Amino acid sequence: HTRSFHVTGVQTCALPISLKANGQFFVLTKTPVSLCPFCDTDLDWPADIVVVYDVKGTYPTEARLKIAGRLDIGSMTDTETGFVSQLRLMNAEVVR
Repeated sequence: HTRSFHVTGVQTCALPISLKANGQFFVLTKTPVSLCPFCDTDLDWPADIVVVYDVKGTYPTEARLKIAGRLDIGSMTDTETGFVSQLRLMNAEVVR
């Protein structure tokens, strides 16, 4: 299932994702998280995450971002990192 979608949230720690996925995606949450599950593997992700793919540029973590993209729903495993997601914004861009 895919359709156009806008979402506002906060980017989690981007460094480990950038190192593993060459900056192809980052994780957006509704509210800032105190620790990053990529940095501490014993932590669980919040239930409200959206994985954002193909955003051009870099943005500070914990900054509120409005993202537009094509919503992709359903389980998907990133082939490069093994990261499993249920909701993704594909071909995403930051809307100012």
